[in-house]
This record gives sequence, structure tokens and C-alpha cells, in this order.
Amino acid sequence: MSHLDLSLLETLVLLPCWSYIPSQHGSSTGGYLEVLAPPLPIIPPALIEDSVDPAALTPTSALLLLNDRSRRRKSLFSVTGKLLFVTSLVNIRQKIFFCFYLEDPQSWVPVIVQVPSKLSWYHALCVGETYEITSLSMLSLRGSTRHVFAVTASSRFHSHLRQSVPHIVTSTNEQTKVKGGNKEYDYPQKLRAKMEKERIAKTLTYEGVLTRVLDARAGLYELDRKVTLCIAYLQLLNGGRGLREGATLQISNVHLQQSPSPLFSTLVLSCCLRSKLTVLEFSRICSPLSPVCAASTLHLHLLFRYRLTLPEYLWMSDIMDKLQQKLCPRFVKNCYLSGPHGSRTQGVAENLLHKTISSFSKPGERSERDLQKEILGEPHSCPLQTYSPLLPPWCLLPIAKLPSLVSDDRYLQTEESVCSLQWSYHVALPEDLPDRPVLVGVLYISSSGTLKLKDQTCSLPCLVLPLPPVTWIGSVLEVRQYQLVTEKVKNKEKMDGQRSKTYFLFLTHNVKILYPYENCPKSPLPTSNLSTSKKPRVVGPWASRLLLIEEVEGLLLTSDISGEMQFQARASWMGSPRPLDKEETDGNEIKQHKPSKVVLIFAGTSIRWHHFIQPYSVYRLIASGETDLEIFDKLAKQTLPSPHRPQCLTIPCEWTLQDVQTTENFSPSKDIISVEEVLKMRSTASLLNVTGVVSRRLMCDPHGTSMYPCRSHFPSKDRDTIFANGPLYLSLTYFLFASDSFLPDGFSIKVTLCEEASYACVSVYLNVSRGPYPLGLLPGATVLLRGVERKVSRSGSVYLRSVPVTCVRILSPPAQNSQQIASPPLVTFAQLPGLPVPRRAVCLVSCVLSMTLSWDCSLCGVTFCKGSCLRFPSCPSKSGDFCAKASVKAEDGSGEVLLHLQNEAVSLMLGISDNMWEALKTLILSRGKVTVKNRGRTYETMAEEQSEDSLKSYLTSLMTRSRVCRPLVLTFTQRIRGSLSEEPSNLTRFTRGERDYITRVPSPATLTCLRLEELDPRALCYLIRERNQAGCV
Repeated sequence: MSHLDLSLLETLVLLPCWSYIPSQHGSSTGGYLEVLAPPLPIIPPALIEDSVDPAALTPTSALLLLNDRSRRRKSLFSVTGKLLFVTSLVNIRQKIFFCFYLEDPQSWVPVIVQVPSKLSWYHALCVGETYEITSLSMLSLRGSTRHVFAVTASSRFHSHLRQSVPHIVTSTNEQTKVKGGNKEYDYPQKLRAKMEKERIAKTLTYEGVLTRVLDARAGLYELDRKVTLCIAYLQLLNGGRGLREGATLQISNVHLQQSPSPLFSTLVLSCCLRSKLTVLEFSRICSPLSPVCAASTLHLHLLFRYRLTLPEYLWMSDIMDKLQQKLCPRFVKNCYLSGPHGSRTQGVAENLLHKTISSFSKPGERSERDLQKEILGEPHSCPLQTYSPLLPPWCLLPIAKLPSLVSDDRYLQTEESVCSLQWSYHVALPEDLPDRPVLVGVLYISSSGTLKLKDQTCSLPCLVLPLPPVTWIGSVLEVRQYQLVTEKVKNKEKMDGQRSKTYFLFLTHNVKILYPYENCPKSPLPTSNLSTSKKPRVVGPWASRLLLIEEVEGLLLTSDISGEMQFQARASWMGSPRPLDKEETDGNEIKQHKPSKVVLIFAGTSIRWHHFIQPYSVYRLIASGETDLEIFDKLAKQTLPSPHRPQCLTIPCEWTLQDVQTTENFSPSKDIISVEEVLKMRSTASLLNVTGVVSRRLMCDPHGTSMYPCRSHFPSKDRDTIFANGPLYLSLTYFLFASDSFLPDGFSIKVTLCEEASYACVSVYLNVSRGPYPLGLLPGATVLLRGVERKVSRSGSVYLRSVPVTCVRILSPPAQNSQQIASPPLVTFAQLPGLPVPRRAVCLVSCVLSMTLSWDCSLCGVTFCKGSCLRFPSCPSKSGDFCAKASVKAEDGSGEVLLHLQNEAVSLMLGISDNMWEALKTLILSRGKVTVKNRGRTYETMAEEQSEDSLKSYLTSLMTRSRVCRPLVLTFTQRIRGSLSEEPSNLTRFTRGERDYITRVPSPATLTCLRLEELDPRALCYLIRERNQAGCV
């Protein structure tokens, strides 16, 4: 029933058709009746004849009377006119009122209704009908010189025209002039320029069916499946009764904005205080009533506090809806999402949105809503009149959806796509993803000891650098700067031979705590199966004891078939046990301690502490549920029957740790060494702690004989490293994935660790088959390897190897905006460092000694020819890898060296185009392998016999042409001989006149090419100047 017959008030009526809508659980709005047909009076009401006042004023004369200050204000008047529109009911300072406008052909006049007994007129007045309003007084508005007509207790209205057609009002806001009263208002020139930038909202009356409730608390609905309705700027004093799916609505004086936000439909209707929302027909379907936005809701609190425009409010409502879907009610209660009622403490949502919505406008730029201008002002002024479309500053996505953003193969590098075993990774930054998603989730530890970020949809592993505080467990985190890393291992020979791992990588200073876990602020979960609301509290007079962690080993699989993991930590007790609630400062306890050694064993769910404890830090160990202070000594066991041996204590799963802040530095001065020190030091029997920057990583087979390079992709960044050794190939006939590991079963990782200051590098072989896959071990990351073994190869090269207790710690991730690794210093061949460290030189190739071009099987490594492996059918591989190798002699004026080139460096040395290089690959594929040797300048190498092979003849011509002998920039490392005491030499013949001399000449240094670059004359001069400034001769 859209209109009310006032004669039925306070009479006995019969409701022939009605529906009862019960209240929803937890809603403050009670149940109500929806009257579907007009009520029938039981006793016919007395007929009251409408008497016409001949002295009634027209709106034009009434408006002149309001503007005439000389007339007496205490008189009562009658006004007759056509009802133009009715505003909404407004409650200000506990006073409820509404306004309506009467018009004639010349002008219109406002009338305010604030007498409680006359508020029922709101449901009886019909737009378009002609009314006579009696006993109107003149009222001066508070804080204004404006006067309006006001309804008094004795006022009545008489209808003179029935069954009239509703008047559809369309504003002339699209023009620069708006008609109001009997005057025309011109917009100033500055406002006209502003209108050209901003869009002007149309004002109209709309009638449609409510098809969907988008967000009732935010006041967002969908009409006719294509129009969005926002009633947040409108007061609904009836609790939104009747706004159910299927109801027919009429909204008068509503503002139409086109495409204010890409998150909603193209057409958005928004109601201001001048609008009126009427339910023409109640819904006939069984749809519930959703609680609508009220003054106490967070949506309206943020709307009025930050004075948001409609596009800003729509984006904010979308973020709050997604935030509720991510966290409520499993991790955060709805009351904490909006903050405690009546408290100034910000809730989770406002903590998340405050920085962004505060930046929408400068302080003092937006004024408060002027209710008089919005309801009675001419021209009409409200926040919805003008608008600027807003692109989402950022978005909030479920964690389950984030991996799909970078899972597409187009993000991964596609070079060397013929490899049967492909290892690649992709690092995505927030600005590379659609709408810059912000991470919001709960930090927790899984039962396998993995640190994860989760919401109600999914959980993903994360790496927090440096180690996060213990208090973060169970808290809701916000991260805006992060890296989304996806690693993929793929076997192209098998359709299902693929495994990927996606994880987050972020820094602690980029983390904001939106909701701290108050029930357990000092400890993480004993098990991941407990919900956030059921975590035990660290309370009570429980036994506790301080300890200093001295060494932490890596996670290791236990020997039993259960597959559980454990790790050990060496520590020292500090002080004696004491109750947790005893008042004593930790500083005094640390100074008075007499350390005693202890080995801590973390197994089961207690391995969660591996992500939080670090060497030379002080922690308080709390025996949860134990009041006996001797519990630490009772559970400790002697490792060996000797008083000098440390005790061994297995940490129960329910025990917890607390961070203890101290000013003392317990770290030894030389606990960690650099890569350069590793290369220079002599053999040692003890394990080393080495730090450096990862320059390259390879995947090795179980026998350590073959390697696969990891291909990478950083968006819009050149991430090629200077360590570009060519791939070696796997000699296996099968490819299997381990069920509990990211890498294939039995595979290990070879990491090239370098030092940026000295450009020293060393290879590290990490066996990760018995432990978790190390997250964040990417090129460019700074790592700390604790407990690695130093080894020397047969050729004299130094390398490092992991042992079962090796612990890999990532100290810093790859820099997001860093350029390529700094180029090594320039040297001459006469000043080689004698260490396998990268250096650069300006040289030219004097002679190409040999060159081998081949196709190798990507599965077994033998020759691949004409589309199949030579071992077919025992090897079913149908893909091969092209490999190019060359040995040349190079000089730079100070000396001569033997240089080994590989792959792309060979084509650059020959100086041929890319198309020619691809054509050579095709020709070599038909043969499988071609080797060409050339005569050296001093005849050390035997000459290649004359051959009729056109391909070999062409390759020989490429090797001997003058194009090869040109200046190039070489980045290299020196190969170190196995024994430095032995200086190998060659017999060399020299001819002087008629005599020949044979003497022993030391063999030239052997270099491995890391990179070869072309050099133009200008760059040549610059590099020579740089070399001279560095002290080179």
C-alpha cells in the first residue's frame, strides 16, 4: 500500500491481504506487516466536506509574502497548489520532519512539516495532485534569514484533483542555469570550468523492481538487474521495511550517475535528503529483510567522517564487503571489524582504509553537508550533484585467487623451451597485478612448520624478512609492498609432469597489524587445527626460564616412517627458573646468570618455532600448564655420561616462547664469514657460516652429474645475471616428483654465491631432499648459510656443500628496482687475480682453435639427430637442446689467454645474424653434431684436412674471416689449476732467420666466458679510460 487514507487512522479496519515479515536473527528491527491491499473500515468513517478557502494564496503570491519582511509573521495562511515533490523524513537532534513543494505555472514554495501529529501526511500526499494547505505559519530557519511556511497543529489539507498522473521531474542541471522560485541562478565562471572536469548528475524519478540486495548495511541494491541504487546518503527511519527482493520501488528526485565506479553497474542511482523512496508494491516472493544501514554502522561512520563522494563510497563498500568475506566470522568477529561500539578505537576495516580514504581530499577541502541547502536550497546543492569517476586505488582479493594471477605460462620466460625439464620462476609486484591487490590475512604456522598467510578461502606460504616477532602469530596483517613468487618445475615429456609453488615474500617494516591476537599475544598455536577463538592463553603462575639461543640447525626429516620433521638448537640457560608472574626484570636476571649449556630438540608441532628463533637472541621458555620450577631439569637428559656435556631437552608441543628484549650483544665478532674469506682460507674441519648474494641457481640430478638452469622473469626489469654458464643435461630415463617436495625426487640445488664488494663467487650444493624447500632462494637474494662444509675439487676449485644440519636463512629478497648486478672491474690479462672471481677485459679474438655445434637429447644427453634420440627406442625423447662450444685465443696487448665460449657467446664471436644462427641450428639438426678445428698461428694444433663437406668448409670460413678479430668486452672467470706448484708449459718453436728455436713457454691462462658484448669506438675509449683510472697498465 503506497498511499495512506488518513480517515482510517485510529479506526477499526480489516486487512484483507497482508504478509508478516519476521525479524532476522541478530537484527534490531522487529517483525512487521506488509499490507498488500487497502484496509477496509469496519465502521464507515464520517464524511467531511472539503471547504475551499477563497483567500488561499497561490505559490507565486506565497513566495512574495515570504520575501516581504514588512508583513506580520504571526498570521496564518492557506496555500493552494500542485504538489511538486516530497522530501524524505529526516531526524535531526531527535526532531523528525519532512518538506513538500507546491507549485503553479510561475514558481513553487516549500512547506515544512514537523508537528508530530501531522507526520502521517508523508504517507498520504501524492505527487501531481492539487492540495490546499490551511493554517500555515511562517517559520525562520535556524542560522539563516530564510523563511518557509510551516504546518501547525490546526492545519489540514484538502485535495482538489484526484486520479492525476504522477509528475516526472527532470532537473535542468545539464545546463548552466537552474530555475528555482521566480528567479534564475547563474553558475559562476569558476564553477562552469569545474563542471567541465566533473560530471553533473541528472535528477529524475525512477520506478523499478528490486532484483537483488547487494549490501544492505551499505545501502546498496540492484534494480531491474541493471541499475544500482545507493541509499546511504538518505535516512530510512522505518528500518528499510519493504526493501525485499521483488518489491516495486519509486524513487523521486534521485541523482543518476553514469559509470562512477567500475566495480558496479554503469547506471547508479543515489538518494540525497531531497529524494523520496516509496514502495509501490510489496514483494510477493519469500525473501528476507536484510538489516539496512543505520547511523551506528561503520559505513555511515566513514561516509560522514571522511565526507566521501559516491564513487569513493562505492569503492569503500566493496573493500569492506570483501574484507568481511575474508575474515568474518572465523578469524575476526563482526564487532571487531567495525570497532567497539561507542569507542574511539579504530576497527580492522578503518585501520585498513584510513590511509587511502584520507588521501581522497586535503584537510578542510570538503565542507560538511548543509542540510538546509540540500533540502530547501535553490539551486539544489548536495554531495551527489557532481562526481568524478574513480578507478580503484587498490583491491582486496581472496588469497585463493592470487595464484591464478601469475599461473599463466605467459609470465614465465620461454627461452630454451625444448628442454624436457624446465625450472622457471616469476616474481610479481603489486603494481604488476590488476588493481594492485593488498594482502590481508592471518599469520599462522601449519603442522608441517610452514609459515602461512590465510583467510577463509585459502592459505599460502609466506616468507617474512627478517624473522617476524612471535606476537604476530594469530594477528591480522596488512601488506601493501610484497612479492608474489611462483616457481614451476615442468616435464615436457609428460602431460602431468608439472608442479608449482606460489608464496608471498615481504619485509617486516611493510607489515601493519590490523587486529592483534589478544587471547594469546605471546605464543603461536600448538597446532594448526585450532581455530583462532580456541587458542590457549599464556597465563597463570607457570614455570619459565630464560635462555640464550647460540645455534639453530635446519629442519630435518626424522628417520622413522612417519615423515615428521625436527630441528635442534644449542642454547644456554640464563638464571634459574621462576614463575611467570613473578615481578623481576629480565635485565637483572640476564646480568646475574651463570650459563649452563643445553641442547633443545623441537619435534612435532613445536617445529613452528623454527621461523622465529635466531642465534644470539634471548627468549623466555614457558612451561604451559606446569607450576613445578624443576620441570626443566626433570625433563632434561644427559647426552653423554660426562659432567661437561650439555643436557638434552625435548620441548613439549604445548610449551611456548616469548621474545625478550635486551641491550647486550651476545653475537661473536667472527661468527659469519664472506665468500672471499672462504676462497682464501685453508681447509678446515669445522662447519662454516657464510653469507652472500645468490647470482644463479641450478637443479642437479641425484648423482650430481647434470644440472638444469632456472629461467626467470622479472616484470619490466633486466634480471640477467653475469653468471650465464650454459646448461648441462640430465642423464636419466625417467622423471618423478616426490609426493612431499616441490623439486623432483632426489634432486638438489646448486647455488652460485657471490660477494658484491670483491666479486668473488663460490658454488654451494644444497641437498633439500630431507628438508623443506627453501623459499626465497632467488637470484639477487642475500642468504646466510649456517653449517656448510668447505670442499676442494680435484681441479683445485673451492666449493661448499650442505650437511643434514645446514640452515638456510634468507636475509633480504631481490631488490625490486635494482639494476643488473654491478659490472666487475676492468683488468688486463697480465693482471689476472688468480682466483675464480669475475673480471672484465677489453680484448680481441686472435684465433679460433675449435668449434663444436651439436644437438643433445633433452632426456638422456646423447646426440639428438633428425627429431629423435640416437638411443631410440630405449629413449623415447622427441626433443633436444642445441649446444655450441668454442675454444679461442684472445689478447689485449698485455698477454694472451685461452678462452672457452658457449652458446650465445659463440654466435656473437662469429659475428653472424640471428637468422643465420637459426639456419645453422637447422642444418646441424640433420647431422646431430659437427666439430671443426682450425690451424693455430704457431701450429700447435694440427690443420684440418681438406674436406668436401660444404658445411664444415662454411664453418671454417666463418672461423677464419677478419670479422672475428674485432674489439669485444669480455666478462670472465679464471680457471685455477689443481696444483699451483706445477706450472705447465708447452714446447714452442720460434724461427729467426735460418735458425729454429724450441723452448718451453708457460701455458696461457685459461678463462671461462661469462658474457661477451659488442663494443663501439666510443665505448672503447670510455672503457680504456676507466681501466687506466683503475690503475691498469
